Amino acid sequence: MSLVKPLPIWRIFGIQINIDFSWFIIFFLLTYTLAEYFYPYFYPGHSFFSYIFFGAVSAVLLFVSVLLHELSHSLVALKYGLAVKEINLFVFGGIAMIEDEPPSPKAEFLIAIAGPICSFILSLFFFLIAYFYPSDDLFNGLINYLMYANFAIAVFNLVPAFPLDGGRILRAFIWSKKDLLTATKITAFTGKAFGYFLMLLGFLSIVKGSFISAAWYFFLGIFIKFAAESSFQQTKISAVLSQYKVEMFMQTMKPLLYNDTVYTLMTTYYPFYRVSVYPVIGQDGKIYIVDVNDALKVPQVSWQSTYVIQIAKPLTVYVSPYDTLTKAYKIMNKYGLDELPVIYKNTVLGVIKRQSIETVLERFMIEEREQ
Repeated sequence: MSLVKPLPIWRIFGIQINIDFSWFIIFFLLTYTLAEYFYPYFYPGHSFFSYIFFGAVSAVLLFVSVLLHELSHSLVALKYGLAVKEINLFVFGGIAMIEDEPPSPKAEFLIAIAGPICSFILSLFFFLIAYFYPSDDLFNGLINYLMYANFAIAVFNLVPAFPLDGGRILRAFIWSKKDLLTATKITAFTGKAFGYFLMLLGFLSIVKGSFISAAWYFFLGIFIKFAAESSFQQTKISAVLSQYKVEMFMQTMKPLLYNDTVYTLMTTYYPFYRVSVYPVIGQDGKIYIVDVNDALKVPQVSWQSTYVIQIAKPLTVYVSPYDTLTKAYKIMNKYGLDELPVIYKNTVLGVIKRQSIETVLERFMIEEREQ
């Protein structure tokens, strides 16, 4: 995937939909391929502009189909109380960024199967349209392309290789017999094996002289291999951290008040708590956050005349004491934070530090090496 930040386009059911810039590469390649080969071969006698137009429409509707596939995963995940950060459309299709592991094997199975079911339904929908519109024209070609494409998406995603949907379905069955970490380890192995298999097909395609097919097999194989490895590592981290609640590791803290000064912060709070962020109760009753780095920008001669609320910022991210360390760690990584306020029912309880969470991970890795 691209290192450039994805382009946000709209929100659906509260989920942010983004387009990665790599999507534009496949859009133009797919449009060109359909306009140059598919439509002229099956539907000859039309202008090149017509082929380009239907190629572009086909590419857009294919990614709409992919979006509906990912939305199906997301809606089932939301039903089980899992936060869905966003859906990213990129060169290999799309991915729903579900922020936590499913709570049970049943939830994993239903979330995973929702996507292929959606694609099969779309394939059937376009089949019915083609059945009632048998005319041998470009519109019929568009319908047939979307029918076969959605069928292929469903079948490919049912390959039992993690992190494909089929791999997640397999993980759900293994999880129901063993544990999540073991299930992920097994299915991640099948994912890596499938990745190597695709790369082998790429090598065979080179031997046959099909360089474009070879490139796709290689890229897709490498992507699935690394996605399987990375998913296993993420699941391992989640499995370890999900055993602990934020309240077990947070540092309790008394909040600042809106009429406290920077002098109070720097001479009383900071020496005592030794953290970088401090919750502030505003005059409106809302919670704000003041960063020590912002306080240090205030000239020392002005500390006693500058109120913390003047340099405070609105509270945007925080965790509950009953959230898992998994959630806290993911939020920290998402926003590049080392500390997070702990808030419960608009009451400031304290701060959770990245260092405390990473200490838990370090202990686990040491124990794992010693086994």
